[in-house]
Amino acid sequence: MQRRTLMRFVLRGVVLIVICLLIVLIFKTSQSKQETENRIQILQHCCFASLEGKQICIDEFDPILPIVIIYFHPECEHCQYEAREIGIHASEFANVNLLMVTPDNSIQRIKDFAAENHLWEIDNFELLLDKSNTFKRSFGTTTIPSVFIYKNKNLIKKYIGETKIEAILMVIEQQDNQ
Repeated sequence: MQRRTLMRFVLRGVVLIVICLLIVLIFKTSQSKQETENRIQILQHCCFASLEGKQICIDEFDPILPIVIIYFHPECEHCQYEAREIGIHASEFANVNLLMVTPDNSIQRIKDFAAENHLWEIDNFELLLDKSNTFKRSFGTTTIPSVFIYKNKNLIKKYIGETKIEAILMVIEQQDNQ
């Protein structure tokens, strides 16, 4: 009988410890997400590699022009759709710094992706390589595709997942009218 009581006591203690650990984990995760949300409100200093191997820091672009940062992968169907639409609307991105960042390490695949989607026709366009997982640390996500729009280094809009180009252009147009 005493042994049974002891086992119940131990079991209750273990359950209580597990519940406490889960609460702490949930709190830390929530706190980390909030810190990331606060951090991305201002364009952070982070650098990526150009296709030529040159270091490009995203906070060094003209802050007066909107900066559209798209995290993508050339083999992602949603990214291909977005890139195709951007290529079709290339002229509407004339007054925008368009930065596309990829974790892909195949330079040829990335160049082919840009050529197929007429991205080279856009002024102020950069294709950048995320060789050291900088995007995750700076923007808090590796969801592909993701879009971040900044103006005067302040976050205007964030999209996670496939985004219609019309939505991006509407945000840019609203910033031009301000």
